[in-house]
Amino acid sequence: MAEELAFARKASGLVRGLSMTDAFAVGFMNQGLTPSIWFAITFGLGVFLGGNLIIAALISFVLAGIGFPLVWGVLGGSMPRSGGEYIYNSRIVHPIFGIAQSFGDAMIWLMWIYVLAPLAVDPGLTITFTYLGWTGAADWVVSSPWITFFLATVFNIVGFLFVVFGMKIFALTQKIVMFFGIGGCVVIGLVLTFSSRAHFQGKWDAAAVASGSPTYNSFIAKVGAEAGQLMPHTWSWGPTLGCMVAMSWLFAYAYSISFIGGEVKRPDKTIIWSNFFAIGVPFVFMIWIAIVLNKTVGYQFLNASAWNDQNGPIKGFNMPYGSNFIDLAVYTIGTKAWYAKLAAGYMGFSYVAFTLWWVALSYLAFPRILFAWGMDRMGPKWFTDINPRWASPVKNYLVCFVLGEGLLVLYYTLLTNQMQNIIVTGFQVTSVFIPTTIAALLFPYVKRAKGVWESSPYKTWRFLGLPVVVWGAISSFIYLGILLYYFVFNAAAKQFTTEGDIILVTAWVLGIAWYFFWKQRSKSVGVDVSMTYGELPPE
Repeated sequence: MAEELAFARKASGLVRGLSMTDAFAVGFMNQGLTPSIWFAITFGLGVFLGGNLIIAALISFVLAGIGFPLVWGVLGGSMPRSGGEYIYNSRIVHPIFGIAQSFGDAMIWLMWIYVLAPLAVDPGLTITFTYLGWTGAADWVVSSPWITFFLATVFNIVGFLFVVFGMKIFALTQKIVMFFGIGGCVVIGLVLTFSSRAHFQGKWDAAAVASGSPTYNSFIAKVGAEAGQLMPHTWSWGPTLGCMVAMSWLFAYAYSISFIGGEVKRPDKTIIWSNFFAIGVPFVFMIWIAIVLNKTVGYQFLNASAWNDQNGPIKGFNMPYGSNFIDLAVYTIGTKAWYAKLAAGYMGFSYVAFTLWWVALSYLAFPRILFAWGMDRMGPKWFTDINPRWASPVKNYLVCFVLGEGLLVLYYTLLTNQMQNIIVTGFQVTSVFIPTTIAALLFPYVKRAKGVWESSPYKTWRFLGLPVVVWGAISSFIYLGILLYYFVFNAAAKQFTTEGDIILVTAWVLGIAWYFFWKQRSKSVGVDVSMTYGELPPE
C-alpha cells in the first residue's frame, strides 16, 4: 500500500524488449562518429594547433573507456529503470541533487535539438548536394533563413516520428540509419587509406590552380600567416590534451543508454558492455582516420586545413569544397566520374545520418526524464502516461517536440550562434558527467543507497580492495578534469558566453524550485515523497 501511494503507477508500462545490439546502437549513435570525427579534427586542431589526434584518442579511450562503462554500467545495472542519471543521483546523493541536475540535463537535451537539426541542414545537406554536383540545391538550402528553418523543422519532425511509434520501430530504423552512417565513414577511411601524399597533393594543386586558390605548400604558409604562427611540424602535450575536449563527442556520450535502462533485456550485462563497445568502436575509427590523414595529407597540412575550417576560410580560398576531413577525402577521389560523385555523396550523407539520429535521441532521452520525475510524483501524473499501443510516453514526446521547435524558432530569430556544440558539451560535463561520477564514487558507502548497493550485481566486483565502481569514478574524474581544465582555463574557454552560464545556473535553480513545489503538492494530498526515494520505482 505504501508503494502504491508513493509512486504514481504500480508498474512503469515500459517493455524490456531491447537487445545488447539495440542498446549498443543507442550509445554508439549518440557518439555521432562522422560529425564527431569532423569536430574532433576541426575544433581540436583548429583551436589547439600542434595537437596529436592519435595520442589524444588513446588517452581518451583509456580513461573514458574504463571510467564511463563502469560508472554508467554499474549504476544502470544496479538501478535498471528508464530516466537517465536522475534515478542514480536522487537515490544516492539526495532528491534535490537529482532533480536539479536532471533539470539541467533536460535543458541540454532540448538544446541539442536546436544545435543539431540546423547542422543536419548545413553543413549536412549542403556538402552532400555539393559533392553530388547539385550546386543549385546546395545554394537553395542556405539561400534564406526561413528555408533553412523549414528544413531543420523537417529533421525535427522526422526525429520525432522515429521514436513516437514505440521501441520496435525505433530499433529497426536505428539499425538502418546506423548502417548508412557507418558505411559513409568507412568509405572516407578507405579513400584516405589507399591514397598517397603525392596523389593527394596533385589533386589539391589541380583544384587550386583551377579555382585560383593556394596550392598545397602555399596554403600551409598562408594559413600560418592568418593564424599568426607557423603551422607546427610536430606535436606537443598541451594542445594534445586540449584536443580531448573536441574528441569527447566520440567518447563521453554513450551514457544515453541510461535512459532506456528499464527497456533492455539483462540490464546487469547489457548496460555495462554496450557502454564499453559504444566507446570502443568510435575509438577504432578515430585512430584509423587520424593515422591515414597524417599519412595522406601530412601533419602540417592537416593543422592548416583544420584551422581554415574552424576559423577561415583564409583570403583567396576559392576551392570547390572546404577543408574538413570529408572534403580532404573528396579532393582525393575527385567528383568527375559518376562513381566518384556517388561515393562523395555517400560520405556527406553519413554526416546527415548521424546528426539526424542525434535529434531522434533527444526524443528518446528528454521524455524519459519527465517519465522518471512523474513516477516519483515530481511532476504531473500524465508524465507517466504510456500509450498502450506503442508502449511509449507519447505525451512527453509531444512536449519535447513543442519545446524543441520553439527553440528552433528562437535560434533562427534571436539566439543565432550564442550557444553552439562546444557550449552544450561544457554544460554536459558540469551538469551531467561530474555530478553522476560523484554519485558513483559515493554509491558503495552512503547509507541512503545501502539497500540498492546490497542488491547490486556488482557488489562483489573489487580491485585492490576497492569496489570497481570507485575505480571507474576515479578514471572518469581524471578524464573530466582534463576536459574541464581546457574548457575553463584554456583556449576552449573563449567559446563560452555569459548567457550560457546564466542558463545553466537557471536550470539548476528551477530544478530545486520544481522539487519543493512537487514535494509540497504531494504532501497536500497525503503522499510523503521521502518514501519514494527510499527505493527504486516499480518496473
